[in-house]
Amino acid sequence: MRFAAGCFVLSVSLATPLAAQTTLFNTEDFRKDQARWTDPAYYLYNTARQLTDMQVDNRFGQKGSGTDKYQIKTPYAFKTSQEHYDAWLAKANGGTKHTIATLPDWDGVWTVQAGWLASTDIQASTLAAAMTPQYREYYVQMAKAEAEGRHWWASSFCLPEGFARNVSRGPKQVVIRPGQVLMVTDTNVSTDVRWVYMNKGHLPEREQFPHWVGESIGFWDGNALVVHTNQIRQWTASHSLFEWSDQLSAVERYERQGKDIVAEITLYDPVAFLYPLHAKFRLTPDADDRMVFSTCTDTNGTSSNIYAGPDGIVNERVPGDPQYWDPNDPRPWAKHFAIGERRSGK
Repeated sequence: MRFAAGCFVLSVSLATPLAAQTTLFNTEDFRKDQARWTDPAYYLYNTARQLTDMQVDNRFGQKGSGTDKYQIKTPYAFKTSQEHYDAWLAKANGGTKHTIATLPDWDGVWTVQAGWLASTDIQASTLAAAMTPQYREYYVQMAKAEAEGRHWWASSFCLPEGFARNVSRGPKQVVIRPGQVLMVTDTNVSTDVRWVYMNKGHLPEREQFPHWVGESIGFWDGNALVVHTNQIRQWTASHSLFEWSDQLSAVERYERQGKDIVAEITLYDPVAFLYPLHAKFRLTPDADDRMVFSTCTDTNGTSSNIYAGPDGIVNERVPGDPQYWDPNDPRPWAKHFAIGERRSGK
């Protein structure tokens, strides 16, 4: 189906020379271009990463590589992440009960080869096509802002980078105990920890609330770690990838194969995605790397609303100030994008 749809889009695109087509780079109002949002030609065949790097590479509005290496639609028939996790747990006969002596050895520091979750080698149109109508509009808004250099990256504002970037970023350490696995990630903003509670269920619904990296439970299938995560806070992967709602949940699988840890993740979000998204990635050992305790305040200050005035006095922006940032805003990047759109008249 994806191939057939691609052929149709390609035939329409070839009928009109690229120079004469409305694209992300010459549109007067991208919101009026809904019919073209899933057309690779609309983005001039740029990958998500090529859009993000356009200003740095001094190639705004130039044609991209056309590279589209990944099938991001899940290969599994499961409708929900819970169904997915329960099926794998049943197949593993309730999971392998390891002792401290039989647990896999994943000691060391790991670099993540994230595949399309690093926004490389995947067409922007492929990502747009996977989104629901509302989140497709969000995606195109982000892609346009990224291409124009109007980036909104959480680390710039001393904010957590969220679940998707936590999974796909490194370096990492994995600390394994019989009852718990800790997945530690050294990010630009902070040192994040995911606690995976082994052979247990999630907290009762009355005790659940959205977390930056969700609540994770897991089991061992032999020497493979299977993880289910829910209660993930609504956020953005930025970098021309995607946003997700607070309905996001995920199933991950990690297994040591040779020197590497081979991993996969399936992302479920009925609000944001037309179908569950799937990615394979790899953790490779880096014997020379060391984890660093990172705090965003070392470089970016303690708050986006704190500033030093012309007189040198430290002050704080309050509601009503055009530059005030509302920490309770669920989509602060949208305000940032809108400011740029107003200034450019688009």
